[in-house]
Amino acid sequence: MTGAEEVAPAPPGADLEVLKAVYRRTCAERDRLRDARGHFARGLGPAPASAGIATTVAATFGKASHGCLIAALALLGVMVAVSVAYGGLPTYRHLYGRRIRELRDRLRTRPDVAAALEAERGASPGAWPAHPEDVLSEGEWYRAMIALERDLYSDEEERNRLRLLRRVETLQEGLDSERTGALIVQALWVAVIALLVAGVIAGAG
Repeated sequence: MTGAEEVAPAPPGADLEVLKAVYRRTCAERDRLRDARGHFARGLGPAPASAGIATTVAATFGKASHGCLIAALALLGVMVAVSVAYGGLPTYRHLYGRRIRELRDRLRTRPDVAAALEAERGASPGAWPAHPEDVLSEGEWYRAMIALERDLYSDEEERNRLRLLRRVETLQEGLDSERTGALIVQALWVAVIALLVAGVIAGAG
């Protein structure tokens, strides 16, 4: 949902059951992307750790070539840097937080919402302050949340992409970025192990 968009009121007679079903489907797609992101994010940590253990063992107990060990250590450093960079991408909570703030800012400019918020404060002075979306009608609330979640996971994407590290605005972009980071880390892991094996063979010869 962009900053220029408005939350359209639900049309008279809108079928709330349809809106609820669409919202459940939207949340299921969001959760699928969140789970997929978690799968790739978890893969960013173990590979550098296992490569580091293998390098330590080769350096301590093996007679590996010093040149291969230095190259393996350099690649190990790159692995750690890539893992940290891709592991620090915005989570769902961060992406949601940006969008809900934008939604609330837009809703506060609506006279009916401002009046409803003022009435809430007047009726319960000591209560926790209501958020603007809390005073929407049920139909409006579902429409607003459906639009927010769809924009958050980006339902316009049709395929997975390799995505180098840059700003992440949607769950799909986060998934593509973390998948790319996991592939890079895995490729570097293979290169480190290959260097260690080559180093041990060269040292033994």
